[in-house]
Amino acid sequence: MKVELLDVFGSDLMISNTARVSYGKKKMEFDDKDEKLLRFLVKHNHISPFFHPKLQFRIQCPIYVERQLKKTSVGVDENSISGRYVDFSDSYTKVKHWRKQSKDSKQGSSGFVDNQSKCKIIETEVIDYCKKAYQELLDEGVSKEQARTILPLNLNTEMIWTGSLQAFLRLCQLRLKPDAQEETRDVVKAMLDEVKTCGRFKTTLDIYNL
Repeated sequence: MKVELLDVFGSDLMISNTARVSYGKKKMEFDDKDEKLLRFLVKHNHISPFFHPKLQFRIQCPIYVERQLKKTSVGVDENSISGRYVDFSDSYTKVKHWRKQSKDSKQGSSGFVDNQSKCKIIETEVIDYCKKAYQELLDEGVSKEQARTILPLNLNTEMIWTGSLQAFLRLCQLRLKPDAQEETRDVVKAMLDEVKTCGRFKTTLDIYNL
């Protein structure tokens, strides 16, 4: 899995200036008063100024993680590599450690299964079989858009994720929770690390405890 921050539009100062436009005011440098304003906005749920900055990522991840990202991405534009046009059946994300089904959550996991080696063998056999079957279908003249239907969910895909800062903050709040799927948490954590590195939203991330 790989995450790259492609582009950033805006900053903490943009957020405060967006809020101040109601009073016909604008500042050129971010200071303590701006931080106080941002904290006031978040505290009182005045989040519209946080929709103005934009982030764009290139993400390589398995299909099942892509689905989790899309489920929580409100107001986000996403485009993925298409199996209708290209053969992308040779890249898979294998499970690091096989986890047990949680007894407390129908959708979660907890702890590790005992026979890790057997699970890994099963996974490898399925991937090898699907790759072989996919190629055999292509050799028979089957279209890529149909041949891809037999490929498993751990097939890697590549997508462009473009959305507002507020959409990204919501993604972090939902998918960095301890009960979120570990593989999805890893991708969102990588996205957050990229945003931290750019340094444009230090105050906002601090306010949201990210």
